[in-house]
Amino acid sequence: MNDKKKKVVTFPNLKKRLLEKAMESMKERKFEEALILFDQAHDHSFAHSEVELGSVVCLMELGRLTEAKNRCKKMLREDVGDYFHVLQIYITILIQLKEYDEVKVTIEAILQEDKIPAEQAQTFFKLLDFARKMLPKGEFEEYKEAPTDDTVSDNLLKGTVQEQFGALQRLKSLNARSYREAIETYLLDERMHPILKTILLETLHDQQWDDETKITKLGQTVLVRPSKMDFQEMDPFFAEIGNLIERHVYSENPSLFEALKGMVFKYHTVVYPVGMNEENASAWAASIHLIGQQLYGIEDSMEKLSQLYNVTLEDIEKVSTKVQKLEEISYLQL
Repeated sequence: MNDKKKKVVTFPNLKKRLLEKAMESMKERKFEEALILFDQAHDHSFAHSEVELGSVVCLMELGRLTEAKNRCKKMLREDVGDYFHVLQIYITILIQLKEYDEVKVTIEAILQEDKIPAEQAQTFFKLLDFARKMLPKGEFEEYKEAPTDDTVSDNLLKGTVQEQFGALQRLKSLNARSYREAIETYLLDERMHPILKTILLETLHDQQWDDETKITKLGQTVLVRPSKMDFQEMDPFFAEIGNLIERHVYSENPSLFEALKGMVFKYHTVVYPVGMNEENASAWAASIHLIGQQLYGIEDSMEKLSQLYNVTLEDIEKVSTKVQKLEEISYLQL
């Protein structure tokens, strides 16, 4: 018998193959098999965030919600994966478990402490509303207590961002037409946050506000009819940017493409419904590509991107300033 210590030999590409087989099993809805494969990939410390998220999805599909919740909570605590994407999954699990108080506490903590991406803010607001409504009466009396007319208007026009948001939330359950003057003033005030204005327009849309209404964003004023607005459709300019990025990035780096696509969507949320007149979509796509790479720690030359998108270096530099500005204001601090 050989007394030498046996060495464990890992087959080439084993880690990658385990993940690929796990994903294939998920697509075939073989969730028990996929979960075993994800656990094996986890043991090999490979693609940690993808493995953990895949395991959570499998556990949810298998009805093992408490295990899924605990894994999600661990991912959030250890900052594994895209934080807000994991958070949405975590809240979905809590709702399935009917743990509405935990939903409320979790989202309120995020609103107080974190910057919420513009494209996800409204989703979390709606989930918070839902959780509050599902709680037994008396557990959230402060939310149920209707303020006076003056309080809504004053908070909307003179309050902090938090107070403005509170007033907008109250308007959802009130007749917005009773606050016409305050609403029209708010939408025209350049100092008010663009995302909050979008939230207000959605409320007016839900209440079938059919009057033509002026709104100012980023130095431009446009006339809209909220009842006719489509909040699901992408503005043609931003849609073109997304198509250009997809053409040049998707096949080479799907993960980077998803990140850049998210950036395009959140910038659209900030700008909507104001248009981007006389702008170069190719220069914008190149600039978002450049800044996205920098945010995710990917090095690439501006010269290469100028050739890829067929734009000049000057075009990219000029637009990058505008993109950086949108990036800065695309988070809503509550």
